[in-house]
Amino acid sequence: MAAARREPSPRCERNVRDTVLVVEDEVLVRMVVADELRKAGYTVIEASSAHEALDLLRNGVDVRVIFSDVRMPGPMDGVGLARVVRSEFPMIKIVLTSGNLTPLDWAEHHGFFQKPYDAAKIIKHVKRLLD
Repeated sequence: MAAARREPSPRCERNVRDTVLVVEDEVLVRMVVADELRKAGYTVIEASSAHEALDLLRNGVDVRVIFSDVRMPGPMDGVGLARVVRSEFPMIKIVLTSGNLTPLDWAEHHGFFQKPYDAAKIIKHVKRLLD
């Protein structure tokens, strides 16, 4: 007897299209924004560094938006991550955030949020990017 083929639900298909990668080294900050995005119906993948985020992307994880802190430990910060993503994955939209920096010229990115940020504004912005 052949196994029944299960069709993906529309909700699953939506989540594939609406996946957000949150890149933040501060675990509590990352958890809060990731949880808010999940509550809003998005699939969220979390990474604690630019290196981890690139590993995910290069291994085929399909995301539509990256929400990344600018300042992170390690050899690459959020701006460096954004540059690599624009080069290797140009269809992914990039939103940056920082508590220490203000945007000088963020036109090449798809938004900037100064910390502390309002999660509702981030969700609204992500929705606009994905519509």
